[in-house]
Amino acid sequence: MKKFARVLTTAAAGAAAALALTAGVAQAAPNGSVYLYTGTNAHCAFSGDNGVAGGVFTGYECRNGVAGYSVLVDATGGSFSDVYINTFDGLANCSFAGDNGTSGGVWDSYHCQSGFAGYSLTVSA
Repeated sequence: MKKFARVLTTAAAGAAAALALTAGVAQAAPNGSVYLYTGTNAHCAFSGDNGVAGGVFTGYECRNGVAGYSVLVDATGGSFSDVYINTFDGLANCSFAGDNGTSGGVWDSYHCQSGFAGYSLTVSA
């Protein structure tokens, strides 16, 4: 019984380590897009349209899933400054999208500005 418990403990530790390594990294979608966040279809489309208009994205997709619409974007690789992407209902949600865009190579830096309606995400590269 002790050997079985040791095997289970080792397997659980390995799974936890693998999860910890991938938890904070934006994952590329199968088509090479970068995942930013999950929200409503309207929120996704607004972010995508702003990113395309501001030269941040070459394109985007709002992929329907269990928790809402995943925002998947294709980076331009170009230069842009302080492009407004969208307003989020909390700092954690804004930072989540900002961090995913940074780690995914979509932008170099971001700022979440507190305002009346929430936190506005602006990005630069």
